[in-house]
Amino acid sequence: MNANEPNVNESVPGADQVASLKPEEVIAAEITNTVTQFTVEDILKRLKAFSQSLKPRTGSSRNTTGEAALPTVGIIGMGRCGTNIAIDLANLVYEQRKIGIKELSRRGRAAVMRKSPAANSSESRQAGPAKRSAAAPSFWERLFGSRADRHPVFLVDPVILAADLDGDTTQRIKVANPMLTQGALRFGITELEWLNRGGAGNIPVVGHYIATLALLAEANPETPWARHRSYLIDSSGLAANASRLFFYLFSAGGGSGSGMAPVFGLAQQRARMTNVKRQRPKDQSTPRYVEALCSVGVAVLPDMLGTAHSQHYNAGRVLCEYLASMNRFELNFDPATGTPLPMFSCLLLVSNTVVHHALGERFSAEVYAVKAEQLANKYVARQLFNLLTAQALVEDYRITDPKVIPAMSAAGISLDDTTKLDINDLENSLSGSAVIGYAEQFGDEDFGQLFLRAVSPASYNSDNEVFEGISLLPSKFEDYQAIVDECRKNNSIEQLRELPLFGKALSVVAIVSAPRSEVFEQRNLRRVHENIELLFPNATIKRYALILGASQNCSLTLIISGSACLVPDAMFAIRNYIFGCMVADHRQAEQFRRVFNELLSKPQFEPGELAAMMRDKESLEPVIVGMGSQGAWSRRKQELELRAKNLNPRSGPDGTAPVMVEDVLISKQDVIDALEYIHRINTFSRPTTV
Repeated sequence: MNANEPNVNESVPGADQVASLKPEEVIAAEITNTVTQFTVEDILKRLKAFSQSLKPRTGSSRNTTGEAALPTVGIIGMGRCGTNIAIDLANLVYEQRKIGIKELSRRGRAAVMRKSPAANSSESRQAGPAKRSAAAPSFWERLFGSRADRHPVFLVDPVILAADLDGDTTQRIKVANPMLTQGALRFGITELEWLNRGGAGNIPVVGHYIATLALLAEANPETPWARHRSYLIDSSGLAANASRLFFYLFSAGGGSGSGMAPVFGLAQQRARMTNVKRQRPKDQSTPRYVEALCSVGVAVLPDMLGTAHSQHYNAGRVLCEYLASMNRFELNFDPATGTPLPMFSCLLLVSNTVVHHALGERFSAEVYAVKAEQLANKYVARQLFNLLTAQALVEDYRITDPKVIPAMSAAGISLDDTTKLDINDLENSLSGSAVIGYAEQFGDEDFGQLFLRAVSPASYNSDNEVFEGISLLPSKFEDYQAIVDECRKNNSIEQLRELPLFGKALSVVAIVSAPRSEVFEQRNLRRVHENIELLFPNATIKRYALILGASQNCSLTLIISGSACLVPDAMFAIRNYIFGCMVADHRQAEQFRRVFNELLSKPQFEPGELAAMMRDKESLEPVIVGMGSQGAWSRRKQELELRAKNLNPRSGPDGTAPVMVEDVLISKQDVIDALEYIHRINTFSRPTTV
């Protein structure tokens, strides 16, 4: 450790202690050790190398040795599903960048045409700079941040990384998207082949274990992994790393993504806390003040109606893992130690069940699965892009769209609720499990109907290639469709508030996007505001963002936080996982089911009877059944643990790996903590205002 480095008052265990710690404790110690034993300069050197590796490739001959600015957003696609969504988002950002370039070019030509002959006068030359400095930039000018001495920078053009355990990841992406590296300026592939040459075999425990090894491995500081790790983890929250909003995209029913994403997400949170504790006063060199950081997991749940049981167990596992971390964080966080921490600030859930109902019999069986995946991926990519563009300031519209601010005020929307969704705001507004609602306006459709379509069962508009609706059904499809039809008939959404997803939501963010030429009528904005006030009676945070000039059609995005864990798809996965992997004696299944239901419905959370019927750690039998035998799984475990010994020489005193596969299994306490969180959300009531 550098002699000038401050002491963070955390001991780093030696080789004789490592084997006795839990995996998260081993990782926490490793992160603390890595982040504190290197100077900030060493970490930033690798961060700079990472940034330069993502530099735009242009035809200019300008110097390429300078620093490349990192954007405020990082998108991490993990596993096959996550990488596919990341690629779709990269392509969407590329298309939007082209629109922005055309818009800037058009505005530049218009400005030239508006110039008068008097512009060259001495008086004009003196007044011009002052006027230009006083004028607020346009939406696209802000997004591009154009400067005379450098290329335009698309500020919402995120760092996009694809990470998968399959050895063919790089080749698969390049073959399927040959133009991607040219289109996405900051796209990269996080190579993990050095850890594992095959996938996780649809077993999240394998992905979980390999991600743990990646954090514990003695990686060469000059390797791509060291640079990627510096960006994701070691520099987390440091002022030099401008990325403040991270999205981890993965399939909850898979093995690689659902296993790796929570591990990397928690490590990032841990590194940030370590950096918070090692801040240096302003009067010392190399300031490293840590700024806010919001991480959002985006999990795609398997189709309840036609997916293998093992995928539901996998989805239930990751939900229990996340909800347990949220419960411990909210109830037991200790500022002195900086623990425990959640894996993500928020977990957005998107279910393939809604895609199943949206497509219906539209496609043949041969193309159904492919089309369903494509639509779900594009749906998620569109919503993430809306969140990125929501960084726009309300002040951006004061000059270019003078009617907007008065219209919002007249609609009852406070300007305090319409400031840009910065990172502190997002971290406060997005918490726990969440869902997305989305709809686009075609023609002169009333905003009340637009709002209802955003929370309706998903539908596919083939004429416009738009996938709309809510990402997770609040109740069974037939029942919910009947309620929505009744709401449409009565032109009111009041019936929906009785559903837990809406009535129990803790916060809601509404993002309205429209072309710059769109005239926002007061009645439409008022309708959005009134519907949100009506539909979310329990929400303590209600935020609005307005985006103009970033889309072809008017659209509404709703992010509903806190209550998604109560909906059928989520509970279906959680129940299946607990019943399949945690029941100690399946002869008690009926009694277990009764106790389970009573536990979640009683006013007080008393888990004793249920805990007595549970295993100490999860059983993998329902998940590894495809391997054919326990012998095959035992051999796989041995291979993984031998790999761990080779990657990390700091083995236990008896020569064992620093972390064993059994160490990363979900425990009984994890499940109890997850159920306690669900119970608290279900019984929470907004305090009465006096």
